[in-house]
Amino acid sequence: MKRYTAAAILWTLTLFLLSACNSTDEDGDLQRVTLEEVEVLEIDHGSTTLFVETADVDALEVSLLRNSKSAGAVVDKKGDRVKIHLDNDITRMLNIGKMPQLSVKIPANYEGKVVIEGSSGSVTGTELQNHSFQVKGKSGSISLAFIRLNNDVEVSATSGNVNIQLDEETPHATWMLQSGSGRRSIAVPLEDRRQSNRKTEGRSGDGRHEVKLKTSSGNISIK
Repeated sequence: MKRYTAAAILWTLTLFLLSACNSTDEDGDLQRVTLEEVEVLEIDHGSTTLFVETADVDALEVSLLRNSKSAGAVVDKKGDRVKIHLDNDITRMLNIGKMPQLSVKIPANYEGKVVIEGSSGSVTGTELQNHSFQVKGKSGSISLAFIRLNNDVEVSATSGNVNIQLDEETPHATWMLQSGSGRRSIAVPLEDRRQSNRKTEGRSGDGRHEVKLKTSSGNISIK
């Protein structure tokens, strides 16, 4: 009898997990918030994969993909700050193989600061411009692609790799790449280049913007 009871429980759990895996929504619920008079945009993505892009939109657009059953993204606007974070929900943990993905579109005319923080979730940024970026991560990779480097950028990661892609041939920046045991490579020609075991520094263009990239054991690459 105990054997049949255990089998029934196992079968019930299997059905529950399959249901959780199949109950997804690729579009998610879109939230739009104006960034007028906003100086700081904070994004706390936890262990969820984050896609952020600069887009030709008139308001901030936030959506949580592949996760219709769980609580979604929360967008709080207070004074000159907007904060995005995820509600805790156990169904997100049960959605095996189809974890949610947070998508954030930032208006191209927003010139404030973007602060991104997470744990194991990767961060991918595309078409970036105008905003200053501060990104903190642990084990997730961080990849940022800039159309133009028009502001300061600061990225720190523990074991995750940091990849920066530039459309500009000679961005106006002062560079500092620091890693513990990871490799460092930069395709941008640097003036006043200084190199040590753990740090690479230099300047391109007039050096007006500061770019600081730090990792403990991850690699740093700039193309």
